Amino acid sequence: MKSITYFLERRTFLFAAPGIALVASLFILGGYAAYSGKSQVARITQAQADYVQIRDDALDAWRDELVRVESASGASAPAYAARPMNIRKPAVAPAAPLGDFAIGASDLLPAQTELSAWVNPADLFNEYEFANPTLLSVGRFDLSMMVVLLLPLLMVAASFDIWSAERESTRARLVAAQVGAVKPLIWSRLIFRNALIWGVFTLVALAAGLMAPGAAGLSSARLANLAGWIGAAWIYGAFWFALIAFAVAYFRRSETIAATLFALWAGFVFLTPAIGGAVSEALYPPPSKLAALSEMRDAKSEAGKATAELTKGFLADHPEMTVSDDDVPFYYAGTWLANREAATRTAPIMRAFEESRQQRQETINLLQYLSPAVIANRALLSFAGGDVDRYRAYQAEARAALADLSGRIGPAVVAKQRLSLEAYDAIAPFAFTETNAGDKARNLAAPAAFLLALALALGWGARRRLGAPLEKILL
Repeated sequence: MKSITYFLERRTFLFAAPGIALVASLFILGGYAAYSGKSQVARITQAQADYVQIRDDALDAWRDELVRVESASGASAPAYAARPMNIRKPAVAPAAPLGDFAIGASDLLPAQTELSAWVNPADLFNEYEFANPTLLSVGRFDLSMMVVLLLPLLMVAASFDIWSAERESTRARLVAAQVGAVKPLIWSRLIFRNALIWGVFTLVALAAGLMAPGAAGLSSARLANLAGWIGAAWIYGAFWFALIAFAVAYFRRSETIAATLFALWAGFVFLTPAIGGAVSEALYPPPSKLAALSEMRDAKSEAGKATAELTKGFLADHPEMTVSDDDVPFYYAGTWLANREAATRTAPIMRAFEESRQQRQETINLLQYLSPAVIANRALLSFAGGDVDRYRAYQAEARAALADLSGRIGPAVVAKQRLSLEAYDAIAPFAFTETNAGDKARNLAAPAAFLLALALALGWGARRRLGAPLEKILL
């Protein structure tokens, strides 16, 4: 049976035009996807490096001013030199350890900002605050997109007619007469062709994963995420293998098998995510952006008008502070106090948007079980670091860092004083905390188990059908 199967596959597929074209396409597409991802990561990394360098140079100049002021030993210093309100720290979310495998949301959401007491948290990411996080985005071509979109189509193209073509050409009875049973032949051909596809793709993915972009080199975090990413891809591939086997076992004609599988692919990849996004928007519509912006402007305006009262209240709460006689304009303290009050007043508005977004995301997490493509896309983007949740976490950490910076310099600003060099050096630079691969795997365990169980159920159904009497299979 093995020799017959290998002979048939070698004659009709492996060394024929279809097999050669398939292998060549996999190498070309996989190589281009890996190159696209790495070039995108290189572009983002270089842009962030330039951004951080410019702002670090400005911070070094500010610190040098503070050193000169402290070393003046009581001599008068320029009124505007080394003022705490002029501290501007960069905050970036660097490319994820496996960022070149999924561009994902990197083209849509911000990965860098500037932490300054001149800005309140509501304005830190104002242009991106209300983006819809529920849609399955299709951006630049990368390895994750190749898994979700293209590999199922290649599997269908290679496998849909492995038995129906034999029946339609009347070779099925001849093969059955020679080997006595056709179930091992069908399974062998299915495994052979799809193993070729996934074997070549896995080699490409491993090669891309082991060639880490940037100067940091290969890290344990990259290897762990790479293992999770390949595991998620193989589970998705197992589902499509079982689905193709089920269609081959139950449908007679090649065109019926191809049309059914293509319709399912289109429904899983495009239709279900669109319906899921529409349903989540209908169930949990976000608050009006126009109304929210108006409320934010009103809150900031009212806070600005109340700076005198805010100053009195702040000094009353901090009687230990001594107000300096330096000739410093009041707008430093006024701006800090207004932003502090505006942050308090706009917090409910931002919380309403975050709660609405979270409700929509939870709805999508439930609806993902209707589409294996959504499950796979979520898992692949998560391990690669191209998911929306990573950028939301970055925004939350940036806002927390801004609140910490504002809290550290606030008393000195209101008192028209400078920070000490020791106090300034105690302000740590922003460092984004990556979610480790183990936590990602735990979060994705339930949908991955569901997808694997679905693949096993389809495979069992196909096996049972192919175990029917030979005459029934040959019809």
